[in-house]
Amino acid sequence: MPNSWSYLVELQRNKKGTLTKIIKSNSPKYVREEIRKLIKEGKIKNIEELVNKSIQENKTIIEVLKEYGIENKERKFGKGSVRCIICNSHDRVIRRYNIYICGRCFREMAKTMGFRVSGE
Repeated sequence: MPNSWSYLVELQRNKKGTLTKIIKSNSPKYVREEIRKLIKEGKIKNIEELVNKSIQENKTIIEVLKEYGIENKERKFGKGSVRCIICNSHDRVIRRYNIYICGRCFREMAKTMGFRVSGE
């Protein structure tokens, strides 16, 4: 089951209290910092105002945040950012040559991909 905060937002789209809690606890640190800046600048009063706007205009929180200039950056580094395109495993993913295949799947497919296999 996906555990990304954007997935949680989509799941609880029209539930005001739950959306507010998700933004306060599950959103990435940079998003919370940008929301704090907006509150300090006086562009919004609080997080509930963002949630109300998204519900009234029938938009997702991510779209409302984009209107205020806050982008939802995807993770580029770390174990959870890349998966094997064949088996969806996070373990031993080979990024070199933009392959994005885990070690197990690579071992099975190396010969068909044109790599020289030793030890057979």
